[in-house]
Amino acid sequence: MNLKIRYPSVSKRKISVNSFSNGMKGTLEQKRSDLSRATWAFNFDYSDGILKNGLGVTYFKEFSTVNINNLKMLGIYEYIRFNEDINDYENLIIYYLDDKRLYWVNSNGGNVELLSDTVFETKPAIIQYNYLDKDVLLISSPSSGLYYLDYLTLVKIEDAPEITSLCAHKERIFATSGRDGKSLWFSDDFDPTNWAISLNEAGFINFADRLGKLIKAVSFLDSVYVFREYGITRVVAYGDQEEFSADNLFGNHGKIYGNSVTECGDFIIMVTSAGIFSFNGLNATKILSEYDEYLYGIDNQNAKGVYRDNKVFIKLNMKFFLNVESVILVYDVAKKSSYIARGLNIEDFCFFSGNVNEVLCVTGDDRTGKLDLSGCCFEKNLTCSWSSELCDFSLPDVSKNLYKVTLFSSKKATLTVEGDGKVLSYELKPNRVSEIAPCLTGYKFRFAITSVENGVEISNLCAYISYVRGN
Repeated sequence: MNLKIRYPSVSKRKISVNSFSNGMKGTLEQKRSDLSRATWAFNFDYSDGILKNGLGVTYFKEFSTVNINNLKMLGIYEYIRFNEDINDYENLIIYYLDDKRLYWVNSNGGNVELLSDTVFETKPAIIQYNYLDKDVLLISSPSSGLYYLDYLTLVKIEDAPEITSLCAHKERIFATSGRDGKSLWFSDDFDPTNWAISLNEAGFINFADRLGKLIKAVSFLDSVYVFREYGITRVVAYGDQEEFSADNLFGNHGKIYGNSVTECGDFIIMVTSAGIFSFNGLNATKILSEYDEYLYGIDNQNAKGVYRDNKVFIKLNMKFFLNVESVILVYDVAKKSSYIARGLNIEDFCFFSGNVNEVLCVTGDDRTGKLDLSGCCFEKNLTCSWSSELCDFSLPDVSKNLYKVTLFSSKKATLTVEGDGKVLSYELKPNRVSEIAPCLTGYKFRFAITSVENGVEISNLCAYISYVRGN
């Protein structure tokens, strides 16, 4: 009698990650089959499909800080003015320190000096303005008053309202008030020092609806947009104040964090308690929803954005591994790509135009730097890391053998492979495709890549698995 013996068939499969540009998805929405999407990734820019160094901070200028007595730097602002002595524009850097006073230094270098003994109890709102044919700064803090700075002379503007934010629109200054949180004030035509209420001078608009307090005023697309706790109001303000009009545009999105409102050409990006939105003047669209998990329930009252060359840098808090930390979310509006930078220790930042043309920042250790793509925080290389989702390769009920992994790296890096709780790590040699034989058996696998090398580029991750089909 002839018996036919049937042996289980062994199948093999190659899973390739040709591009890492899918970015992060978070742990709550894992597909368990997509090796190209990260559960978390830090300091790698993967917008072009490869893992490479992302945002960094390098020295801007070496400023002498002997005169600030180890005070902490809490804010940085630009002051660009025409200097008649040199017949050209110059950039001054204005600092707000933890003694609640303002300091200054020329962007070309020098000593950081006290600007004035005036105390601003809270970090001031500052805008550039041309007043009486002079380049001045308007500086406001609710409990400290409104001032203008003409070079190094600080002048208080009497009888101004308590201002929390301000913008220049047409010939007036529009400002949100901290007194009741419901009033939008506007100055007299061409005169930010005149806040006397009359039909021919200054005035205010009171908002008594359910959209909450007024937190930010922005001149945008030929109107004043007032960002409120739970909505946006557009104010059309041409000429005669009797013709001003207002209408509400946006709501049902959670609480808006006013400091995060960032103009990006023909749209605005803002952080809310419900995530990140793009606003075009009429409608708001949810963007970057892949970060919602890390933002949920986190206070981002101090979130701030800066825009330069099609990139938005958003300083905000996110929750990773049960810890809340301050990070920079880098969003390329042209590519619609983003990544997270951590470990930069940025306290505040600001775009400087003119001869500087850089995003300058102050760090928690009181240094003045500029953003770059070095992947370093001054002289220290940042740790770049990427971790895949927990993947079953679309075979959830089949035990698999991960018998080979290949990966290219231009610099030293580490690959960590996890299979059903067992973890193995391998050092990748530079400028070659590394071939690794983990021989891990399991149902689900995770791949993590780390590097501390400057100029690293990592690509073409391939996982090779075998598995036995049933009879």
